[in-house]
Amino acid sequence: MSFFDDIRRCVAGGSKYGYYIVLFGGEAAYIGGVTRIAEISVGRIVLISEKRVLTLCGEELGVDGIERGGAIVRGKIKRIEEGE
Repeated sequence: MSFFDDIRRCVAGGSKYGYYIVLFGGEAAYIGGVTRIAEISVGRIVLISEKRVLTLCGEELGVDGIERGGAIVRGKIKRIEEGE
């Protein structure tokens, strides 16, 4: 159980899309609900959740940490796209 899972339960009551994102000033993000990482490059990271595909676009992107069900992405995050 992660700290962010506890916050999500208290505030959001769960996510109908199978993921949640905590942004840290556009320089990093914690994405919970990740089932796998589909692509990693310096300009784009594609993450798969239970129900959605998330694409983080920006500069100097990288994955700093992966835990069961979550990932930490660092770099200049300029936009996040969601798809099915």
